[in-house]
Amino acid sequence: MEQKGFFQTKAGGLTIAFIVIMLAFAMILAGLNTGITVLCTIGFVLIVGAMLYSPVEVYILRKLKK
Repeated sequence: MEQKGFFQTKAGGLTIAFIVIMLAFAMILAGLNTGITVLCTIGFVLIVGAMLYSPVEVYILRKLKK
C-alpha cells in the first residue's frame, strides 16, 4: 500500500488552507494600515478561496474523479 505525505491528506489540505487564511488576514491588516485597497481585496479573495477549498474538493472534485 502506498503511503501519502501529510499534505496529500485531508488534514494537510486543511492545514494549508488555514495558513493561507492567516496570511491573507495579515495582508488585509497591512492593506488597512497603509490604505492600499488592492491589498485588502487580494486578501479577501484568498480567504474566500481557502474557505471554499474543502467543500469544492469534497463535493465536486472527488465526484469527478469517480
